[in-house]
Amino acid sequence: MTALVEVQGGQPQWERARQRIQELGWPCHELSAKERRTVRRAFGPAAGVSEFFWVRVPVTGSSWRADREAAWQVTELSRSAQAVLYGRLFRLDETDRVMEPEWQAHSTGRRNESAAAQGFRRYWRAVARWCATRTGLLDVRVRIHAGRDAALHLARHLRADGPRSDISVRPLDGRGRVGTVQHREDALNRALALFGVPLLAMALFLTTAQHTKPPVAAVCWLLALICAVPAWWTAFTLPAARTKLGCLASCVVATLAVAVYALGVPGFIDGVEPRTAWVVAVIAFYVTGLILLGRRWRWQVLAVTVLPLLATLLVAALPFTGRILQDGYADELSLTPEETAVSGVYQLAAAVKLLWPILAAVFLVAAAWGVLRYFHFIRPRSVSAGTMAALTLVLALLIAVEWTLASPQQAADKLTEAASRRTEAPPYFGISADWVCVRPTVSARALNERGGKLSPRTPYLSFGVAEDNVVLWNPSTGRPLRVPAGQVKVLNVASPGRSCPA
Repeated sequence: MTALVEVQGGQPQWERARQRIQELGWPCHELSAKERRTVRRAFGPAAGVSEFFWVRVPVTGSSWRADREAAWQVTELSRSAQAVLYGRLFRLDETDRVMEPEWQAHSTGRRNESAAAQGFRRYWRAVARWCATRTGLLDVRVRIHAGRDAALHLARHLRADGPRSDISVRPLDGRGRVGTVQHREDALNRALALFGVPLLAMALFLTTAQHTKPPVAAVCWLLALICAVPAWWTAFTLPAARTKLGCLASCVVATLAVAVYALGVPGFIDGVEPRTAWVVAVIAFYVTGLILLGRRWRWQVLAVTVLPLLATLLVAALPFTGRILQDGYADELSLTPEETAVSGVYQLAAAVKLLWPILAAVFLVAAAWGVLRYFHFIRPRSVSAGTMAALTLVLALLIAVEWTLASPQQAADKLTEAASRRTEAPPYFGISADWVCVRPTVSARALNERGGKLSPRTPYLSFGVAEDNVVLWNPSTGRPLRVPAGQVKVLNVASPGRSCPA
């Protein structure tokens, strides 16, 4: 950004501001006589009070709202220089260059022989030469970026062996066609981003609308329609295709593909699940935010990615962390730690499960900060923005902790539901329960049960043997049923819906 900066005060303030600008490395030069007359007529400053400079302010991030970022930097310059500075005019310097067509030089060979040939032989030689040219067999290892006439002239005359007339060029991209509009370097990237992101957002809302109540579904359909508008507008204004008809075809095909992906085709393709769509959207947001954060501050990306990962693995490897979820699961089912003992691998997985929501919350705030700073929504070193980020992080951490600590109760509820319905019980970080039939090997009077009365005809969920007891789950009491391992015989059950044989 080129900014017209006004420095008020006197000669000492002007020199201090100029010195500070030089320390920052910003290019600065005086106004011309004509520009000075124009500025003084516009602002009417008193003589000897204000001085004006052209200052080139470096702005990192999006060109959209870049003037606001430059104004913030001028304000910071005023504070550091201890002088009254005003950014009067901000002009965006377009640095996005126009991409020139790319050409490959190749030898034309002995065309006089092809012209002298007659009939089918002449046609065959022309086809063979065309194929050899297109496949690169006749290339002379010279590649040129210019217009066609300039490329042909350079290929024939700027040669180490002198000018040659048996050299031609072939296009390597579509920009060399006649009548093609030469767009800038990042125009296609902007077109793809402004066209693809709204369509993906539209797919997210369409997917959500299929599994929500009618009022919420209506809102989701409206949001999907709103997302489609900028996508279609972008396709017709940026180089998505050569012609308007091509733009329309691209829009229709892309929109239908997104609709099929989100809604599916009845009888042929199922639409994506809302949970999957939201997970993909969150991951895409994480990646985009961290990439944009890295384009501004590489050390902050290391601070918000590598350090939390290392901290997570370090805390997960601690002995007391690995048993938190298993112990919570055991407390929900009134089991002992010995009855829910698992290997260290499952303890590490449970610890990662315990800590990854906290890690995700940190990544969420970092990604949001990267997106907002890249598009200049947050002022640098803003106290209010930092406070809001800290409060958001604390709120996200509280939600993550509550969600994680509720995991043992949810797993216990699933097990009790599976026991009542006689379905397979899901494992929980190495703690698994299998359906078994328990047949007593002693008389009913000698059988020493704890936690209920054993029914030989009823299948039970078994947690295995611990402390010389077979640990079963008793659905009738909702508590564990413990039977001495030496008094029963445990048999596997093929189908838990059937009664055990007598």
